[in-house]
Amino acid sequence: MDGDAPLFLGLDASTQALKASLLDVDLNVLSELEVRFDRDLPHYKTTGGVSAPTADDDEGTVVAPVMLYVESIDLLAERMRSASWPLERIRAVSAAGQQHASVYFSRAAPRIFTTLSAGKTLTEQVEAAFSSKVVPNWQDSSTGEACKAFERALGGADEMARVTGSKAHTRFTGPQIYKFRTQQPQAYKDTERIGLVSSFVTTMLCVGEGEDASTVIKGIDESDACGMNLLDMRPASAVEASGKLEPGWNQTLLALASGESEGADASLGGAVELEKKLGVIYRDAGAPVGTIGQWWTQRYGFSADCQVFPGTGDNPATFLAFSLAERQAIVSLGTSDTVMVATHQYVPDADFHAFFHPARLPSSGDAFFNMLVYKSGSLAREWIRDQYCQRSWDVFNADVERFRLREGEGEKRVGFYWLRPEIIPAGASGVHRYTKQTGSWAKADEFGQAGMNAGAILETQFLNYRYRSSSIVAGPSSSSSTVDTTTLPLAAIYAVGGASSNPTITQSMADVFGCDIVKPVQPSEDAKSWTPANYNFCSVGAAYKAAWGWSRMQLQRGDKVPEFDEFVHATKSRQAKQAGLGAAGGAAGESVEGGVQVICRPREGRTQVYTDVIGEWKQLEERAQKEA
Repeated sequence: MDGDAPLFLGLDASTQALKASLLDVDLNVLSELEVRFDRDLPHYKTTGGVSAPTADDDEGTVVAPVMLYVESIDLLAERMRSASWPLERIRAVSAAGQQHASVYFSRAAPRIFTTLSAGKTLTEQVEAAFSSKVVPNWQDSSTGEACKAFERALGGADEMARVTGSKAHTRFTGPQIYKFRTQQPQAYKDTERIGLVSSFVTTMLCVGEGEDASTVIKGIDESDACGMNLLDMRPASAVEASGKLEPGWNQTLLALASGESEGADASLGGAVELEKKLGVIYRDAGAPVGTIGQWWTQRYGFSADCQVFPGTGDNPATFLAFSLAERQAIVSLGTSDTVMVATHQYVPDADFHAFFHPARLPSSGDAFFNMLVYKSGSLAREWIRDQYCQRSWDVFNADVERFRLREGEGEKRVGFYWLRPEIIPAGASGVHRYTKQTGSWAKADEFGQAGMNAGAILETQFLNYRYRSSSIVAGPSSSSSTVDTTTLPLAAIYAVGGASSNPTITQSMADVFGCDIVKPVQPSEDAKSWTPANYNFCSVGAAYKAAWGWSRMQLQRGDKVPEFDEFVHATKSRQAKQAGLGAAGGAAGESVEGGVQVICRPREGRTQVYTDVIGEWKQLEERAQKEA
């Protein structure tokens, strides 16, 4: 890290840790640090980053101490200094935070944040800046009644999704604010502003002696606001009424969350006051919200010119780390599986989540991504391995190849393995198997051979993801009866998560989707080959956004402002050229372009097998739901 070239910092305040990634101008990840909450801050007595429930908590309450997050910032800053990171060279910073979780700033917060002494830690000075001592976690499920009220207010789950991008969810910020206001009305009244974890971290980056009290608490990023059940995502022409401060907030839902439409105490201020508490939405994530605060420049030597860009949610930031183009997707294969699909159409659905693109240019038109979440990810795959494949991945992989669906005659098999009530399709549960030799499909208690379950689990999961991706790509007018299952929905898939290291699983995905499976890479330390990008994608995505925003500030009048995806691709291509690396160098001779390596391609003839069966598969899915 010698020299004086600009550097960029990305932060990730997740459920269990605060992480930092330091990048250079070529978007190489130079170093990463983290603070693990349970391990490094044991005095908060958290497990998995959250507090143990108390006797007074509602059932399903999951929270964390707000001061845990504050002290993690102090500790991370000390670790950056101890690691000799050249903090004075950081020209821009952005943050990501766990989505949905709300932070409540007290009436005293603006004064406290603008009178901080650089001689003391944040932890020593800001405790009174919060009107709630805890932050509801994304795992919180205590707001069921509030969710019902939210959906009633708009006319049901489907209408809720059409307006806000998602149906009402217990973890979402709107229902959490409703709960806070009803249970702690005085604390709500004493609240100056309400933010998300991402805007909280952004705010903490801007604090210090002499900062502007009227602007020190930062607003909420447009993409992160999509996870609140409060933002109206429809075009402005479709919105019946809008607020004066921020037209994006849905007035019906503000009136509900604030209690105005339920006849709550008028001193709480109603929808107008809640709009003030929420503040403005940042529509351009590449425009700075300010420079880093005096506390940071005086205590840690940051440059006074270091720009702070809007923070966003962890899922949008991860989306940015892969700089997805339209018809590209991320499939994260973890305990639960997550699919994110880039699109230029707003495709709301009660089963999905719709988000604004987290780094779109306001002048470039609409850009979105949809997120699908499945409970039965690796949990189901590992259950099949243990129950039917001798607890061995080698046996599992061999069975997948041996019993995969084949073209032409022979028995066809479809299995559904919903070990827990599923999210997509909603509420599906149980294990259901079907076979077909000739004629119609028949229910089966077991397949003829145990190993047949290995192929069935991968095929049914990826057919599910393909079918729903097709409905997203097709646009908002599609439905179960109109989805075109003959057209391949995606051009490329980034496979991440633990199971993505299994080549049999990724090859099966390529075969079902009929597209390349890719992963990000960067030049090795000796610059002679490509190496897997095993960094923290969330904080790296935040750093990419900071670098993009800073690069826009270097443009001359009249220069074309690059789209975020264009910037990342061009920078990584320049990086490869400077390192003397071309398209070669990937494993098994696979191609590399723009820092992206192809790890497998669909095998000839395989995709058509799944195209031929996907319509019947969808009918069986509906049948299994009814038979559950």
